[in-house]
Amino acid sequence: GEGNMSITKSYHDLCKEIDILYTRIKDLENEFHMWQRKMGGVGKKPIAPLDIALNRMKEICDLVETYVTILDEKEKTRKKIEQHMSEFEGVEYKVAYLRDVKGMTLPEVAAELNYSYDWIKRLSARTSRKRGA
Repeated sequence: GEGNMSITKSYHDLCKEIDILYTRIKDLENEFHMWQRKMGGVGKKPIAPLDIALNRMKEICDLVETYVTILDEKEKTRKKIEQHMSEFEGVEYKVAYLRDVKGMTLPEVAAELNYSYDWIKRLSARTSRKRGA
């Protein structure tokens, strides 16, 4: 089961990448609005040269479009991994899945899988150690 525990790590890395992309897109959208404001409005003088503002706004639109495309692909990958992880055979993988992907506590996992808390705790320790290896 060595390989399967590295799936959990790559899953968490993927989730981080998705978070970073969301943050980057938000940041670019904020910058876009800042340039919009600098261009002035009705009766307001622009505080940035229009050609510079428009060029940067176009760059931002292109970047956001690229990031959204990447994000869509990563979201699809995440769903696929979650699907596969939920199909893992064996209680160890179910424990790892419920703990790491669903974010459940060990008592919740024990109740969900109808095992004693002590047994789930032992399995959880085993899957954690494998992951760290």
